[in-house]
Amino acid sequence: MSHIIDHSYYRDSWGTAEMRAVFDDERRFQRWLDFWAALAEIQAERGIIPEEAAQEIARKAKVELLDAEVIRAELIKAGHTLVPVLRAFERICENGAGEYLHYGPTTQDIQDTALALEMKDAWTILFRNLKELERVCLEQAARYRDLVMVGRTHNQHALPMTLGMKLAIFAAEIRRNLERLKDVPDRAFFIMLHGGVGTMAGLGSDAKEIVETMAKRLGLAYPPISWASSRDGIAEFLSVLGICAGTLGRIANEIFQLSRTELGELHEPMPSTMVGSSTMPHKRNAVRSEFSGTMVKIVMNNVALGLQSMIVSHERDASVWRLDWHTLPESCIMLDRVINHMKVVVGDLVVNEKKIAENLELTEGAIMSEAVMFKLGEKLGKQSAHHVLHEVIMDAAKSGKSFRQALAQSETISGALGASEMESLLDYSDYIGTTKAQVDDTIALSKALARTDPN
Repeated sequence: MSHIIDHSYYRDSWGTAEMRAVFDDERRFQRWLDFWAALAEIQAERGIIPEEAAQEIARKAKVELLDAEVIRAELIKAGHTLVPVLRAFERICENGAGEYLHYGPTTQDIQDTALALEMKDAWTILFRNLKELERVCLEQAARYRDLVMVGRTHNQHALPMTLGMKLAIFAAEIRRNLERLKDVPDRAFFIMLHGGVGTMAGLGSDAKEIVETMAKRLGLAYPPISWASSRDGIAEFLSVLGICAGTLGRIANEIFQLSRTELGELHEPMPSTMVGSSTMPHKRNAVRSEFSGTMVKIVMNNVALGLQSMIVSHERDASVWRLDWHTLPESCIMLDRVINHMKVVVGDLVVNEKKIAENLELTEGAIMSEAVMFKLGEKLGKQSAHHVLHEVIMDAAKSGKSFRQALAQSETISGALGASEMESLLDYSDYIGTTKAQVDDTIALSKALARTDPN
């Protein structure tokens, strides 16, 4: 196997067996056979083809009855992606039933309908697993709702927050992605059975009824008009997958960064069987988070190919819709692997509360400068208070004093704020604003929106 997601050695690192099965080559062929069998049955019901022919087609619509080696050989000869399978199917249909195969549709009808079914199956798995990740994040957010830690902006210590808030922000973003995914089926999972240029001429006077019936049998939506040259639904699906990948990449990166030796606040679980380095036994690398960061980049880059495939010449253009055969399997398989990684990482997250407390104190209270500024501003005015605090912090940086010492030695500040008042202002847990309420609101909103989730 030349692609890493199918490689016998690496494939389980890059994907899951469940999602790979959605895009399995035999399963794709079986979808084609199911299409032909369903169409034959519907046409027989309407007297368009003989009932006996439809029954024979349905009996033989089993991928294991086809000669895969012959199909592969004919693909090279014919230079056509569907005809070799059609011919192989025709050969095993007895009593002339093969003459009634493919009675009205064109190649892209079969392949795009199968593609829509692949998207639908992949969507089901992704939605289920992403919803499970949301649940894990919400549980951890509730668990660490009150655990104060330092918040960082521009890679520097900023203000206190809680770990629960960080995790709730992850959950909120995941929920928005779930809501985006809920919108996809109505605009992407369509049947295609419209013939050469989309007119349905080959299906006769019953064309609309035939296609509507097919859509119901296959569990797909019936579009008001052909979408052979309109690839916006696929582009939207890939775009939503790309956004999901961005969310997961951010979660993975945050845990990866906070697991650094210098920070050591969070770490992904590391069973004793995992090895961090082939030469440095002490290494405890955040392997899943790091690997996830690789895969999400591929999923996000596939969005560009999905958008490019929207530019189609006239009523049909195979040069673009064949891109879907690359982007959709790759994006779905890798994204599913990342979701599963993050479920383990967040669900069994190792939280080092001692390091969180130590890091919170690294600036020796300077991260409370905003709290002191607003209180001082009641006496001096906000801008004047900011100026005074800035001078105090610069003095502390030059002299090596702690922020607390610099505050106590400032005549302006000590004259405006008493010692007990100052001590209260330097209490980290007293300056986390509405953090806890935001966590609670996030949990409540997720529960409310989940009421419309598919079962």
